[in-house]
Formats: sequence, C-alpha cells, structure tokens
Amino acid sequence: MINFFRKIRKKMADDNKPIKYLRYAIGEIILVVIGILIALQINTWNENRRSNKREKNLLIELKANLLTNVNNLNSDIDRQEKSARILHVLLDYLDHQKPYIDSLDYYFAEADIAPDVVLTSSAFETLKSTGLDLIKKDGLRKEILNLFEVTYPTLMQNTKRIEDQVWSTASVPMYQKHFRREINGQARPIDYDALLQDKEFTNMLSFRVSLREASTSDKIQAVNETQKLIEFIENELIKRKANN
Repeated sequence: MINFFRKIRKKMADDNKPIKYLRYAIGEIILVVIGILIALQINTWNENRRSNKREKNLLIELKANLLTNVNNLNSDIDRQEKSARILHVLLDYLDHQKPYIDSLDYYFAEADIAPDVVLTSSAFETLKSTGLDLIKKDGLRKEILNLFEVTYPTLMQNTKRIEDQVWSTASVPMYQKHFRREINGQARPIDYDALLQDKEFTNMLSFRVSLREASTSDKIQAVNETQKLIEFIENELIKRKANN
C-alpha cells in the first residue's frame, strides 16, 4: 500500500502537477490519521473488553467469598445463641441455689467457649492490589469498601478486644479454680457448694451473657449487610449477561 502511494506521488511530481499532488498528499494524511484512530479505537475496545472480563471474574470470586462469610457467620450465630441460652440456665441454677445435676457439667463446659470470627477476603485483597477503580459502578464499589473496611474489621476488633480479653483474664482463672476438666470435654465442679457462694463467678457469667448477645447482634448485622452486597453483585452480573 505504501509503495502504491509512493508511485502515485512520483508520477504526479514527474508530470509537474503540484496541485493534484498536494490534494493527494492531504488525502493520504487523512487516511493515515483515520487508520491510526481506528487502531486506537480497536485497542481501546480490546482493553475495555479485558477490563470488563477481569471485573466480572472478580465479582464472581467476591460473591463466593461473601457466601462463605454468610455461612461462617450464621454458624457462629447459632453457636452463640445456644451458648447464651446455656448461660441463662446456669445463672438460674446459681442465683436460685439449685442442687447439682450431672448435665450441668456439659453446660459449664459450653459456657466457657469464646466466640470467634472467620471471614474470607481473598477477592477483596485481589481487588485492592489490582485497583479499586476496576469496579466501575460507584455504588457497588462503595458497598464493597464499607463491608470489608468498616463492618468486618469492626466486628473482628470488638470480638477480639472484648470477649477474648474477658475470657483470658476472668473466665480462665475462675474455671481453673472451680472446675476439673473431664476427658469427654465436660467441666465438673470441684466443690459445687463453694461455686454457689462465689458471686464473682456468677457476675462473670452474667457479663459474658451480655457480651455474647451483643456479639450475636453484631454478627446478624454483618450477615444482613453481606447478603445485601451479594444481591447487589448478582444484579450487576445479570445486567452484564443481558448486555452481552
């Protein structure tokens, strides 16, 4: 193509037709510019297509992480609600000086369990390393940031800072004082009558009930926010599919 244009220019120059040559030269320049613009447009289209594909794959991975988090949180909620009920049973026995029964060994062991938080965030870490602007929809990007950088860290911080500190500094010493751990995992009181008189132990259980219920409430809120984001992502993926 270039050689073809060169031959035409040479012929016009040899024929001493400068005006025609100038017109042709301008036309050739315009064609080159148009070719460059088309190439740039194709490159931009390909880059956008690759970016959209990366965004879609990341949203799919993010949704999978969020579903895992919902399952983990719901499991924690069930365990904590069960634990709170057990704590209330124990407080009823201790406050009303009820006689000892063997089933209390299981309740005392369950009451000593500290809640935990296990959340998956691999997709979000990938998003941060790739660039948050990969998520083009502002509202979606805002919801993702709020969940992973506000809701989840606050939940984990409160769980570790409050419940774990109470467990290690108050619960563990009292359990070592009043209980003998059995092979089957149960906790048998060393002296049940002495335990009934220990108001510090009863107050510790009462405090743990309030912490357990507060933690459960925080996790329920986290589940609701996570499910809201899952729905947001699902709707966005459906729109992408419809537009393709």
